[in-house]
Amino acid sequence: MTNSDEMLSKNILKTVVYFDLFDYPLTAEQLFAFLPQNSVSVDVVKRTAEILVSKSELVKEREFFFLPTRKKDIVDRRTDEERYARRMLTIARLFSSFIKRFPFVRAIFLTGSLSKNVVDRSGDIDFMIVTAPNRVWICRTLLTAFRKIFLFGSKKYFCTNYYVTANGFSHQRRNLYAAIEVVTTKAVWNESAFDEFQSSNVWTKEFLPNSCIEPDKRLLISPSRSFFQRVCEFVLDLFPLDALDARLMEMHRAHWRNQFSSVDADQFNSMFIISPDVSAGWPEDRQGPVLEQFRRKVSSLGIG
Repeated sequence: MTNSDEMLSKNILKTVVYFDLFDYPLTAEQLFAFLPQNSVSVDVVKRTAEILVSKSELVKEREFFFLPTRKKDIVDRRTDEERYARRMLTIARLFSSFIKRFPFVRAIFLTGSLSKNVVDRSGDIDFMIVTAPNRVWICRTLLTAFRKIFLFGSKKYFCTNYYVTANGFSHQRRNLYAAIEVVTTKAVWNESAFDEFQSSNVWTKEFLPNSCIEPDKRLLISPSRSFFQRVCEFVLDLFPLDALDARLMEMHRAHWRNQFSSVDADQFNSMFIISPDVSAGWPEDRQGPVLEQFRRKVSSLGIG
């Protein structure tokens, strides 16, 4: 085996190991898309993966590759979650058609497991809301109030924990976890904003050089802005909204700081992004633990 063959085999294994943390077997096309090296083709990746199967370093069931430590029902689980995701994507489009009518909403994307076309029965629909400049916190307040009043606080179909303006498109966290989240984000409303979002995160190529991001045209809803939104914004803009947005940001910061008073400043800053251009929170942050698990697993397999 040449050095290049050995490197490709190790990178394929690393890719499978990473997604194994999410109970997610991969097709050959996905192995290629998430591979941390380029200058290879899908066919070469598939042939190398098949060789790893013959060596019992991987298992293949139908078109999916996964680790030998896994049972074959991991494939049935994935296909079941894909079926459920198709239903949830339909619901996401319906809710997006409603969310786009709120004042100052400019684009709607999907993140989380649903953006990867899988979701279990307990999963949420995670929305990324793009707002007009200096309106992140007003949007967040309006949408949160709607969810609490009319949906009784349920986040099942209305999880809107990530708000951003175009000035906040570039991710602050730059690692494998964040790169995968960015390239798998799905556009539901405003394709041009989605293109700008991806262009602002070309750093993902350092981790995923083969990723090719194209919006799913079947998922996109009407690109037009609603008359209701325009009227609401015309009326609201008569008030000092820049000052209100800044005030709401500080109110949210104080609320979360009080809610998580037991954590130090560094940990708090890793849990929340609070700025005029970004409102994001991960009270149960998965990035750190997932990346640490990944490092340990790769090290234990001797493929680091």
